[in-house]
Amino acid sequence: MPVWLECDNCGYEHTIPERPDDPDGGTRCPECGERPYTVRRAGIVWHPDP
Repeated sequence: MPVWLECDNCGYEHTIPERPDDPDGGTRCPECGERPYTVRRAGIVWHPDP
């Protein structure tokens, strides 16, 4: 089941990046740099592809 992130700020869609553990870091949008995002999964009836 494919999984991707969608930025809640700008709507940019990207895959979950590989990154080292960083206590002050976290997943950020590569386009706008913001943190809020929604995890999307293909094939789930209650959460259809946009």
